[in-house]
Amino acid sequence: SSDLSLFHSRLAFVSVRHAFRLPEMARSLRKRRNAKVNSRKVKEKTVQRKHFNTKQIRDKELRKRFDTSKTLKQNLEATNLKDMYKDVLPKKIPKKAAHPLKVNEDEAPICEKLSRKHGDNYDKMHWDIKTNIFQWTRRECEKKVKAYQAGKVRSMAAEILSGHGMDMRKPLYGAAKDRNVFGH
Repeated sequence: SSDLSLFHSRLAFVSVRHAFRLPEMARSLRKRRNAKVNSRKVKEKTVQRKHFNTKQIRDKELRKRFDTSKTLKQNLEATNLKDMYKDVLPKKIPKKAAHPLKVNEDEAPICEKLSRKHGDNYDKMHWDIKTNIFQWTRRECEKKVKAYQAGKVRSMAAEILSGHGMDMRKPLYGAAKDRNVFGH
């Protein structure tokens, strides 16, 4: 039992020594000589330019109203965008979107299956992972199915011409049609 108590007292001493790190020996001469010295001088804070160069302003209207005696922040706070751009801004905000959503040839069969299977229940469409292979959200399902039902289907050629196309996935013309895009 005395051996056991001696063991426990030594164990306690070792754990205390590791908990409170005792000062280590001084560095060797070689380590001190090879240690990197911070040679970069401490610079004073760089002062921001108070005034802004008006030649850098591209907008003619803003350049014309810019006061060089004020700072950039003061100038921007003083400008009234409604007054500056009243002839450019629309008089009335349009109700319909400028670019309505269209369904392409890849999405059309999926929209048809989803609407046939679930009707108008867009939550069920969202959770149907076998049919909804693109993993559309509830809102995306709603938008795409409504567009499909309204007949807003877009051909692949129109898709490519518009620049939003999937020509890398499904090229229509020339040698690219036979090419294996993924390199398998």
